[in-house]
Amino acid sequence: MSLLRYLAPIAALALAISGCAGPPNRNAVLDTLNPAPMSPQAWSRVVGTYNGPIRATTIRYGFEAQAAMETRLDISGTPDAPLIIFKTNSGYSTSWSQYDERRATYTNIPSERYGSQGTVTASTHAPNQMLITLRRDTTLTHKGIWMILTFTGDGKVDVDWIGHSGWRGNGELWRVPNLAASQ
Repeated sequence: MSLLRYLAPIAALALAISGCAGPPNRNAVLDTLNPAPMSPQAWSRVVGTYNGPIRATTIRYGFEAQAAMETRLDISGTPDAPLIIFKTNSGYSTSWSQYDERRATYTNIPSERYGSQGTVTASTHAPNQMLITLRRDTTLTHKGIWMILTFTGDGKVDVDWIGHSGWRGNGELWRVPNLAASQ
């Protein structure tokens, strides 16, 4: 009986750390993506800066949590080696905190890494999609946030947000006009 008393909290802690949406559930999303990279012509239309909101929710331990994020996404590089800077200002409410805010910057550009909170892994998928994985700690490979970006061609990006611990959401990003080019 005393052994069960000690194992139950350890099992509960392991469940809390692993989250509700483990790698097998999240990996099913990869089946919807085309393995071929985006074409150079399509890539030339998506390079730029995008802003917009993303909203996400989750239900854990019977409590619903909500997050609203204002984001900025800078895309450059090539279809085979995209260069990404992703910045977010998020406000969220969970069962652990009534309201909290967090600012974060993620990048895969070495010269921009100073002061960032995490890394980005990005891959393009034909004809018009990109998979971005955001990670705060590179030792926990299944704890990252996945974003599937679908470029619609009219300066808009549809975002499907898949986070750890059951977070799921969506949003829209819009291309910021290049004011220097229009002068």
